[in-house]
Amino acid sequence: MPSDYESSLNLKKRVDRIRAKKPDFIAVSNREWYSLFRDEIRNSIAIEGVFANRNDLRDVLERNKRTNKEKTAAILGYFEAASSMYEYASNQYKESEFVLRLSDIKQVHTLLMRYEKQLGTYSGDIGEFRKGNIEVAQATFRPIDVYSIRKAMTLLVKWFNAQCADPKVDKILLAAIVHAWFETIHPFRDGNGRSGRILLSYLLIGAGFVNVAIKGISRRDRETYYNALEACDDCFEQLHTSIEQGEAISLGDVDVAIADTDFSVLADMFHTSLQDTVTRLQQQDRKHPRSGDGVPLRELAQLFDYSQDYLRNLINRGNLKAEKRGKLWYARVGDMHHYLKGRKKS
Repeated sequence: MPSDYESSLNLKKRVDRIRAKKPDFIAVSNREWYSLFRDEIRNSIAIEGVFANRNDLRDVLERNKRTNKEKTAAILGYFEAASSMYEYASNQYKESEFVLRLSDIKQVHTLLMRYEKQLGTYSGDIGEFRKGNIEVAQATFRPIDVYSIRKAMTLLVKWFNAQCADPKVDKILLAAIVHAWFETIHPFRDGNGRSGRILLSYLLIGAGFVNVAIKGISRRDRETYYNALEACDDCFEQLHTSIEQGEAISLGDVDVAIADTDFSVLADMFHTSLQDTVTRLQQQDRKHPRSGDGVPLRELAQLFDYSQDYLRNLINRGNLKAEKRGKLWYARVGDMHHYLKGRKKS
């Protein structure tokens, strides 16, 4: 799937049609988007080795229950950071005021790491650049020297804003480049992967798209993502070496370095994921059943983000009314709403 300017523009038009029907569709209160958002959280924290199933997320985010402390902190931190920043970016886009600031990036980290700081599993300063040099296990790049972090991050922000202001720039490709650059800088003591992925979606939403869920549950998916990032390392390591040596780097110098690097694999990955997300949102909008409609159990499971086995158990226990038509079970949307409402009261 090419991620050239034309295909990105067509994808943005599809998002605009969704936004025209529901201007505030990027919000936790929007059930369709929230279901996709939970998928993003699961995948993003899995890339960092924190594996949560759908019930873990529901327990933490909806049922006021807790899993183990580390997993709870990771889920809550990602939820609060991403949901806040995404709604903020959406509002900026609607007002044609979107720009990137260093304080925005620091705010992502502040919200993301707050619970881990409280738990004591993160000992650094939240929302502040690291105060020492670090190594990234199994990485093919060296994070920039601690004394050059601010210079590199300032250059990244300045370059992004200049590119973002150009209507002819492919914004998906731009977000991919910034994501790879941010991860190569690795500005924080910890949480750079999750912060970078939230920043990626923040940039996409600010450009009129939606957030992206990078697959990370399986080892193969994680390796695909890391390999795509590694293909871009050399470009930024050369820039960082120049920064560390005290050279003045212009926006034109960044343009030249980036022009010699192939970001297509990473950009295509994000483009494909965005396309899947937009397709799901459009399908849910077209097929959204009315409360009294009877729908197949599979569709009801997708609508409420439960497994079919869970719904069958509800039927067997008499908690959900259903009827069998041929080989398929059908249940009404309104009955499912009624069951969920009763469970919340109890």
